[in-house]
Amino acid sequence: MNKYLREPQKTVKTYVYLLCITFCMFLLFADTTNRQFASSSQILPSSQSSSLFTSLPSLATSMDSGSVETEMAEQLQRETARLLMQSMSLDQKLGQLIVAEYLGNNYQTSGLQYMIEHQFVSGILYQASNHNFDAPYNQISKVKSMGMQAIQDSPFPLLIATDQEGGLVNRLASFHGDQPSAQELAASGDPYRALAQGAQTAQWLQEMGINVDLAPVVDVHTVDPPVLQSRMFGRDPHTVASYAGAFLDGLQTNGVAGCLKHFPGLGAITSDPHYGLPTVARSKAQLDAIDLAPYKLLLHQSHPAMIMATDVLVPAIDPLLPAELSPRTINGILRGELGYEGVVISDGLYMQGISEYWSLSQAAVMAILAGDDLIEGPYTPDQVASVVTALKQAMQHGQLSIERIDQSVQRILEMKMHYEIFK
Repeated sequence: MNKYLREPQKTVKTYVYLLCITFCMFLLFADTTNRQFASSSQILPSSQSSSLFTSLPSLATSMDSGSVETEMAEQLQRETARLLMQSMSLDQKLGQLIVAEYLGNNYQTSGLQYMIEHQFVSGILYQASNHNFDAPYNQISKVKSMGMQAIQDSPFPLLIATDQEGGLVNRLASFHGDQPSAQELAASGDPYRALAQGAQTAQWLQEMGINVDLAPVVDVHTVDPPVLQSRMFGRDPHTVASYAGAFLDGLQTNGVAGCLKHFPGLGAITSDPHYGLPTVARSKAQLDAIDLAPYKLLLHQSHPAMIMATDVLVPAIDPLLPAELSPRTINGILRGELGYEGVVISDGLYMQGISEYWSLSQAAVMAILAGDDLIEGPYTPDQVASVVTALKQAMQHGQLSIERIDQSVQRILEMKMHYEIFK
């Protein structure tokens, strides 16, 4: 084994040790702060105390021990990610922007091991359509053992993902049989069923060593017949947000990172983006009231780990570029207007809605420029290499800066720490 390739693991361990020491210091600080605050509040006259909390209504919340600990933990994650990035080479940083697929179920000959160990990819995506779960990997223990091998080979903590929605998109069918679709969950009239299904899904995924679920769908059903069929929770944005939010909470409170999709919305498409680029001809006001509404409701309520941007042309936002490649859509609407600060992942960049117009490497550069953090789509070492080369060329030509790369790597590392993918 090349000694250089193992060095990042030592770096990760060093900063994990640093995090532990700093966290212990933080606990002492938080405890002291809380006791001082409690003591000082006791000596305030009642009139002054009332005036204080009237004029600063957020102070009680910000000084609550749970709130303080959460804020300090987030600060520690940010600082640890920043320190870790300082030790990373450019190739390692660029690898962290890629989620790779692979064909077949042979860890070595599929190129998966090479992409993980030598190209530093941030994560892998299991796809039943790629035959990843063909025998003998139709056994939970086999899938988990391969994931453990991948984690051991990865110089950095590894995202292991699938898109388990239930219904038509049921990647776990060979392990757990049929599962209810979004439409069926909403038809129950009980959001708790969606919460329970999300929690059950999280348990099953963790048993297989999977830490990311690219679900739920928050598209709003507005066109018949719907291209997404039973994958949507309903026709009303509030219903969609209620059931999708419950499913997302079931995932994330049980340790699996979730992902809202497909931004900015596929509920009105009349063609499949797998086979061409669909257009949604809504006004901006209609988009705000329908397609963007579930995101507005859920971003600050359920704190999705990720949002997936997709292959759709929305002229009211950007008449030229599909959403996942559009700075107006990602940096402008999702980050600027809606205030999302988490990880944005592209849809599969090999889909025909993109590949008709741009190569995989061209689309990857455009996605990062647009504000995406994770590129999903390469499924061979050669494709990963072409994406990395294209990103480097964009940097050399002044299109892309190291600061922009660091911004995405920072978000990705923080998410990995938040969901304890850093062990």
